[in-house]
Amino acid sequence: MRKILLFNLFLLLFFSARAQFSYEATGDHGKLWEITQDPSAPERLYAVSLINHIMVSYDRGKTWEIFYSFENSRTRISSFKLLPGNKSFSFVATSSPDMSMNGLYVVDLETKATIRHYITPDQYLDAWVASYDIYDPEGKIVVLNTQYMEGFSLVITEVYFTKDGGENMSGIYYSRENQSVHVNNSFFHPDDPKKIYLARSLGSEGVNGGLLISSDEGNTWREELAGKGTFSAVAFNPKDHKEFFIGSFINFGAGPEALFHTLDSGKTFEQVPVTFTDQTLDNITQIVYDPGNNKNLWMTDENEILKSTDGGAHWTSTVFQSRSPVYYYGTSMAINPKNSNDLLISSDAWPQHTTDGGKTFTQLKLPFCVASSMALGNGSNPQLYYSVLGGYISKNLTTGKSAAYNIQPYDVVNVREMQVIPDTTVPGRIFLFRASDGFSNPAELFYSDDQGATLKQLPSDQFATGLGFIQRDPNNKDRYWISYSYYSSFSTLFRVDFSDAANPEAIPVSLPYDGLLTAAFVPHGNGGQTLYLSAGTKVYLSQDGGVTWGEKIQGLELTEGYDMVWDLKANPFDEKTMAVATTQGIFQTTDGGDQWTLSLPASDLKRVTYSNAVNGHIFAVSLSTNYTDTRLAFSTNKGAKWSNVSADMLAYISCSSSIEFKCYENSADIYFATPDLGVVKYKLNNLLSPQLLFLTSFTGSLQRGNAFLEWRTRNEEGLSRYELERSTNNKDFSLINTQQATNSNGSFYYKYEDQEFPALAAQFGNVYYRLKLVSEDNSFAYSDTVKLTARDMYIYPVPATNVINLHVQGVTQAAKYRILLVDVSGRQYSIQQYDVPTGQTTITMPVTRLASGMYIMLVETRPGDIRKFKFIKL
Repeated sequence: MRKILLFNLFLLLFFSARAQFSYEATGDHGKLWEITQDPSAPERLYAVSLINHIMVSYDRGKTWEIFYSFENSRTRISSFKLLPGNKSFSFVATSSPDMSMNGLYVVDLETKATIRHYITPDQYLDAWVASYDIYDPEGKIVVLNTQYMEGFSLVITEVYFTKDGGENMSGIYYSRENQSVHVNNSFFHPDDPKKIYLARSLGSEGVNGGLLISSDEGNTWREELAGKGTFSAVAFNPKDHKEFFIGSFINFGAGPEALFHTLDSGKTFEQVPVTFTDQTLDNITQIVYDPGNNKNLWMTDENEILKSTDGGAHWTSTVFQSRSPVYYYGTSMAINPKNSNDLLISSDAWPQHTTDGGKTFTQLKLPFCVASSMALGNGSNPQLYYSVLGGYISKNLTTGKSAAYNIQPYDVVNVREMQVIPDTTVPGRIFLFRASDGFSNPAELFYSDDQGATLKQLPSDQFATGLGFIQRDPNNKDRYWISYSYYSSFSTLFRVDFSDAANPEAIPVSLPYDGLLTAAFVPHGNGGQTLYLSAGTKVYLSQDGGVTWGEKIQGLELTEGYDMVWDLKANPFDEKTMAVATTQGIFQTTDGGDQWTLSLPASDLKRVTYSNAVNGHIFAVSLSTNYTDTRLAFSTNKGAKWSNVSADMLAYISCSSSIEFKCYENSADIYFATPDLGVVKYKLNNLLSPQLLFLTSFTGSLQRGNAFLEWRTRNEEGLSRYELERSTNNKDFSLINTQQATNSNGSFYYKYEDQEFPALAAQFGNVYYRLKLVSEDNSFAYSDTVKLTARDMYIYPVPATNVINLHVQGVTQAAKYRILLVDVSGRQYSIQQYDVPTGQTTITMPVTRLASGMYIMLVETRPGDIRKFKFIKL
């Protein structure tokens, strides 16, 4: 029982540090790509999201967190690799709105700092990186396979080589000079950076495939496997690099699916007798050596997983039906280096985990799905709704239970998404909208009063390709204003009444503007005849149900044809107080729109909302576009002062549509619908102390007998300085150090060593420290207090290699300490009891046999008193 209590405490301590982000989608429809095994830590995995994140798992896929975010939410990253030496990683960036951000990146694994950025030499032709290989740990020796379009259909391939980090790039292959044959894969021989291989694809001049090999950095080439098909997947024997396997690629009948083997680095090849099961593409997607057993190899293709237990001489196959929900077109395989039967396989179907060498599979449950829209419902059991795979999920935020509706198989193409719009004022009521595809399928609108269990169809504009808004008349629970849009160009407006459920009516309303309606607000009173609309650069008001309209634009200084009002909200505590989000920032009115005042100058804010928990709290949001990333701004004093949560602090998540707020007195839960991480909830704490948003950590430790204080921050815009204060009674604090903030974006580190600590600790026992964060306007906030005492303990060295030492000092009574070592997944490696005498002592624990990775030391000094120390084992 004691071990269980220790472990549960460890989980609480460990995961609380990661609580600012949570992933709210169910695990049934999520995927990650390119799952990669860390060779130094069996429990550590890396993977790539659909857009711009690299994820990490420290418990072999049970839980994941963001490891790295590319600094543009529209950029896609792919082709993740750990470099030799495992000190850095690389990836390819594509689809960035800023072409200069595309290319090949090499990033330090520990600091996440970019070491190198290779821009393709043919970038001016909109080239992308099709494949690459890096030979050295520093990322200086690179072969780069690029492609670009010439005209609307012609693809051109160029391959480059550099050995000096890109200062000189040599062109070593050009498809126009090689019968227009393209290159699928480019790679080095693991022992010789001069030896380059190009696995070729199809050509347009009657020549296809083959493997080109150069021994002189691409100056001259010889061809092997000519006429044997196209090639891509390759695997070198990790213990003998002269041996490797290479597999055929998609060739549409130009050659059979085949596996070839060489024992002399490619001078000669033999075809391995493998029986493949035909399907459509018939290509080998990957070949993988088992890192724990060199005789075991795995191979995947479109519809089967193959295994060899004799070094690749013979193969057995597990075949799956076409578009199987378990496996289809495998793209990555991560094999546990300590357990050959433990594999994670990612494919176009759901990711799978097997612990019996592929005999049985279990879906790896991941919340990282494509959530096209999302909404929150209120009530005693608040619901989260999000759209996925043509249907939607309803999740009870109190119980965590979910229900799925109309979910389509993962391989269905041209799925029309179902958008859910809950009415937060009528319990159980939701609307469901499916847009027209512009062809044979009309738009549909339904409503339900039982969370979607039963649906009733409403009249709708059948050609609508989008839904602008649904606003209920607060004077009638069954009367709504509904706007439809057409390719985001113009809108229509209807007044819909379904008081008579058998004969609902939709009355068209004339509009004062021919373009796109963006938002509406219906105040109480006047029989529901009053309606505010935002459209173009203006706010319009009708007090006769839309028969006539007036403009409410005094002070709303926006330029016609350039600016836009994107959102309109009223304060739930005072309906005459309203705000609009515009391309120029946030404007507010306190008199129902007669006079507007610019409250927050900012570029292209798309959403604004008032807190329903505290009068005066306002939130504004920028969405992800080609020009902006998702970011937040908030005010706790009715817009007199605003604080920012930058795109970096939001991990550059991509959100282009749905954002919802659940507000509290000093915090807010902010939900984002994202196309790669599902529904992300960001916990915005410290609303009343916004300076603390800058602070990511503030810690203290004993080093050389002194107190060593350190703090890490990011994005310090608007912050003036840090004042470190000290106390001996946790009440009366005095200033001991001041350090200026950078007042800029980025991540920063500060430290201070208090050499007066030993004398103070000897006299008073405990010494307390806190950090005062002062803004440029002299407003400030305090961090949590750090307590240090001479009667303390600490571990060293960190990182550890052979041993980890626990130093204990100031013990006044001999005791027995229990020490437990666990990894981040909770697996226990050592639990021992030590006699600790009075005074000071050092306990040494060997860690040589532990695999590299992160570990936790839990020290129980007496029942219920547990100390935690985290360390890295190299």
